[in-house]
Amino acid sequence: MTHPNFAGQHACLWDYGLACDGTQWPPGFNTSDTPRPKLGDVPYGTKIFNCKVENTLALTYDDGPREWTADLLDILKANGVKATFYIRTINLYWELIAHKFDERSTLIRRIYNEGHQIAGHTWGHKNLDKMTRQQRRDEQIKAEIVLNDILGFFPTYMRPPFNICGPQCQEEMGELGYHVTAADLDGRDWEGNYTYTEQNFMEKIKGKNRNGVRAWLGLAHDTHEGTVHRYTQFMIDNARAHGYKLVRVGECLDDPEENWYRDPLTGDRPVEMPPRDMP
Repeated sequence: MTHPNFAGQHACLWDYGLACDGTQWPPGFNTSDTPRPKLGDVPYGTKIFNCKVENTLALTYDDGPREWTADLLDILKANGVKATFYIRTINLYWELIAHKFDERSTLIRRIYNEGHQIAGHTWGHKNLDKMTRQQRRDEQIKAEIVLNDILGFFPTYMRPPFNICGPQCQEEMGELGYHVTAADLDGRDWEGNYTYTEQNFMEKIKGKNRNGVRAWLGLAHDTHEGTVHRYTQFMIDNARAHGYKLVRVGECLDDPEENWYRDPLTGDRPVEMPPRDMP
């Protein structure tokens, strides 16, 4: 079993045995029976690749929070930028079990409090298409339990690991009340070739997406030092130089913020949301 503070990837997940992190359930309110009404007009149960609001670019970060996330939040705040964070919740398992440290839970609260959008990236970051229906459902419910335990609500947006979620998976995510978001501006920053990543970014933002709209849904990772300390400022500077407004995913889809989260009891929009640091 791998401690999340000392490794980038859990070596022991649900398909390796009953003693592994991935088979465990986090403590907290079980959202299995939470109703899933459709909130807003953004499609459910079908993968969304593109932003729709002209001249917007959504900055998004997968897999955190990790050691570089605090630095990233500092950079975004210094630039007056709001982004979307897709949280891999197994990273918080030991914090929630041991109650001896609260570093990553605090980061998630900071992400929300500073005005960023929080979305799901499953529990164990496994290929959803290689799971059974029940395993996919468990992945999402466990992720909800963690985020609800920290925030008091859970998101209606998710991104599948590796951007893999076929028709059956998408349908099931829709039944659970999720907008399945992918990306059309992926520079593969996780490979570490930032020259390619930046060239790809520049080529894309000079044109329009496949729907003929000058708008882009990005993909990056706050688990990589180069992404935080090099690529993020590059994206901000060049997007603005080309006339883009940097936004959260819900904004680039013209979805009011009230639709981005779900109350664990009613399944509807949360009645009371904690205050946020907004411009």
